[in-house]
Amino acid sequence: MTELASSLETGSDGRSTTLVTHHRAGEKQPLRPADGDALGWILGAESTELPFVTEILGRRAVLVHGGSPRRFSQLLSFEVLDSVLGTYGLSHADIRVVRSDPEVAPSDYQWGDLADPMRVAGLFADGATVIFAALHNRHAPLQRLCAALSRQAGVRTQTNIYLTPPRSQGFKPHWDSHDVFVMQVEGSKRWRFYEGGTDRPLPGQQFDPERHLPGPVEVEVTVSAGDTMYIPRGIMHAAESLDETSLHITLGLHAYTWAEFAGQCLAEAALRRSGWRDSLPFGYPSSAEDGFNEIKNQLGERLAELASDADVAAVLSARLDEVASAFRARASNYLEEATAAESLSRRDCVRLRPELASRIDVRGDRTVVISEGRELDFPRAAERTIRKVLAGKPIRAGAINDGLDWPSRKVVLSNLIRAGIAETVDSGIWDNG
Repeated sequence: MTELASSLETGSDGRSTTLVTHHRAGEKQPLRPADGDALGWILGAESTELPFVTEILGRRAVLVHGGSPRRFSQLLSFEVLDSVLGTYGLSHADIRVVRSDPEVAPSDYQWGDLADPMRVAGLFADGATVIFAALHNRHAPLQRLCAALSRQAGVRTQTNIYLTPPRSQGFKPHWDSHDVFVMQVEGSKRWRFYEGGTDRPLPGQQFDPERHLPGPVEVEVTVSAGDTMYIPRGIMHAAESLDETSLHITLGLHAYTWAEFAGQCLAEAALRRSGWRDSLPFGYPSSAEDGFNEIKNQLGERLAELASDADVAAVLSARLDEVASAFRARASNYLEEATAAESLSRRDCVRLRPELASRIDVRGDRTVVISEGRELDFPRAAERTIRKVLAGKPIRAGAINDGLDWPSRKVVLSNLIRAGIAETVDSGIWDNG
């Protein structure tokens, strides 16, 4: 990847709005989020082979040419979106219709609290872009991809889907407050990058077209089906479709900043240390400059103390649990498994539900399973049983080497199944490992 790294031009702040690259991605197997390298799958190469995290993430925009125009067809298609539009009953929060000029008013396509599919289709035929917001909440392939990338990166992710008719532009030049991966599913788009972006905007720093004006175009590039483009937050850009309908996925990566982390460390410390709950000195608004300097000195002392006193493990663990809880594992057998748990036999095979993020926290004489924001409490003696299940491989219930008798083990396994953390599987695929 040295060719890519050397081709990037970097500004004085370590960022670049000039693109990019001509890396040819190899053909990839169908998406397997459990493999743990969702980033590599999105980019079209093992992420460990690319200097993406160390040299590109948050700094530069990058275009990766895909190995096949059908590379993202397993995630989405025009036909799927047509079905979603006509059958799901989308609210105004689920769908937007936009056009750079003239703009589209929500009243042009809404019918009560829902979008009118026929009016949306008519606007699309007249050149408007249809945006399906947060479709990962409704469409399993996108949900699996977001969940896998969130686990890998430790941050919240989301998808917005852009369906643009030929020779059309949805938005004028703008920048986003989160990083995005643009995955071109069908058709192609011409992207322009402009001077005038904002350096690493926070989520609260929203783009304002009246204040944030684009400068000259710095680079133009065509993104075709199968290509991936990464755009850091704050880089000014706009896109328009070419001679055919364009369908692309934007997968948003919401940064977990040092500012947010420090604030959470402070909030956690304030619950333990009453000193952080003290009021500022009485009468500080009328203090002279020396008084302000004294407050500044006290703040420095407190922050120095926070650096050594912060419970970093608690803050980061809570954050990871929050990220995981945003993507509940999708399955079609929760009711069946919960009602059958009591009849579990020694011959049944049990495994952790695929794509489910779960971990153990041993607390004194208790073993706590933390899964997607939920906690399940077990006796300490259940730890070995639970660790066997959380290892992920199917295992025959009667063959688990955990030191428990069968009635005790059955209680543990049945509770994991009823909670939706474990499931029974066909005995043909079990493996005692």
